[in-house]
Amino acid sequence: MNRSDVQTMRNDVAVDTTVPFRQMAALFALGSCALLNVYATQPILPDIARRFGVSIGTSTWTISTSTLGVAVAAPLAGAISDRFGRKRIMVMALIGLILSTASCALAWNFAALLSLRFAQGLLVPFIFTAALAYIAEEWSGRTATTLNGVYVAGTAFGGFCGRFLAGTAASLTGWLSTFLAFAVLLMPVLALTVFCVPTERRFKANASLGNSLRNVAKGVRDWRLLATCFVGASLLFQQVISFTYLSLRLAAPPFGLTAIEVGALFVVFLLPVTVTPFFGRLIGTIGRTQAFLLSQIAGIAGIAGIALTLSVHLPAIIVGLALSCMAVFAGQSCATGYTARHARSGRSAATGLYLTCYYLGGSIGAVAPAPLYVRHGWLGCAILIGLVALVSTVLSCMAWKETATNA
Repeated sequence: MNRSDVQTMRNDVAVDTTVPFRQMAALFALGSCALLNVYATQPILPDIARRFGVSIGTSTWTISTSTLGVAVAAPLAGAISDRFGRKRIMVMALIGLILSTASCALAWNFAALLSLRFAQGLLVPFIFTAALAYIAEEWSGRTATTLNGVYVAGTAFGGFCGRFLAGTAASLTGWLSTFLAFAVLLMPVLALTVFCVPTERRFKANASLGNSLRNVAKGVRDWRLLATCFVGASLLFQQVISFTYLSLRLAAPPFGLTAIEVGALFVVFLLPVTVTPFFGRLIGTIGRTQAFLLSQIAGIAGIAGIALTLSVHLPAIIVGLALSCMAVFAGQSCATGYTARHARSGRSAATGLYLTCYYLGGSIGAVAPAPLYVRHGWLGCAILIGLVALVSTVLSCMAWKETATNA
């Protein structure tokens, strides 16, 4: 352990690590909002295609429009949060997300559904960027790292709930009713945010919205931040391809799984719920250099997991999905934590830039591989995932290694 790691641990001793459970629960719930709705249509793409008379490839736009909304709004969301505060923005965004989610149940045609999905995506970054900046500002040292892991674990839980509930509703009551259930689930999150998240104490507002937007431009000139943004984009790119096109493979012969059975496969998202907070604590315990090296090992494990999904045996596919999913969320914890630490001013703006790239990766991952899947099946998608994972691992080595040893 080098000198910087020792100093980090000394600083951690001076930090009050006692965080009330209600605050941790609220941050976990806020994390679940990020993925609760965004990817909910993954297990029900065939149902959407039949309902609106579109192709499977076209139905994937129900994923891309929501992720595109996130990508479009993220830089502005970060700038607005830096100007007007954290909790206020999160509360307003939650109210808007509840209303837009409930409205999806009233979609009268495919274009209307896409428009509402885009509206949902626009609201998500106002929660995501403000929450990560709130954690970085209100806590420090090991506590902030652990809470960042708790928040990312919440995103994993939201990803599971969204996909599983969508698949269940499609089999039992029809997929449109899923959005009503999601709107109801978001109400307790709003209550937790209002009553359990204290108003920020260390937030310093930017003098103007223009200054906040200039912080975004500043981030574009920071190659380390841009490299981290690419890593984030590759993570979601890999995950969206995995769960979108592997779902299609498992719904087709010889597997022939139903929508509810495909939705049940997303139980693998519960593994990062337990692993990611542990990874966050590990960063604070062993130092950033060693944690950085572990993140690279996680990337290799993700590639190995994708290789397992090529099997014709369902248990092996599930194990492969679990490995890939845990690797993605471990990498996400490292990337988001690095972004918040690296941007010492305008944290929300930097996080917004990261989030834009992250969800652009998801948007591309939802639709771009469709021709590849049609021509080469899941094998073509798996090779693409492996190549992207390898590139992002190398890039993170270049961008993070120096700061890992000097953090």
